[in-house]
Amino acid sequence: MIPSCPECGAPGVPLMFGLPVPEARAAAEDGDLALGGCVASADPPNWQCPRQHRWRDADERAWDQRLLRVLEAHGYRT
Repeated sequence: MIPSCPECGAPGVPLMFGLPVPEARAAAEDGDLALGGCVASADPPNWQCPRQHRWRDADERAWDQRLLRVLEAHGYRT
């Protein structure tokens, strides 16, 4: 997992595409998650830093786990 921006070194947050659930919108407002919009490319980035640099990390499992922790911290229940 690459949790820091390869371009500037700032800490990254999971980047999520698609229609966000309310907990995802709350997490984005708090800066714990980045929303990428509804349209994603074939191999979209999955992390973003506060300077809005985006990158792709191939460790999808780590990204999934981090995303779920962020959403759960904002009230999401599976």
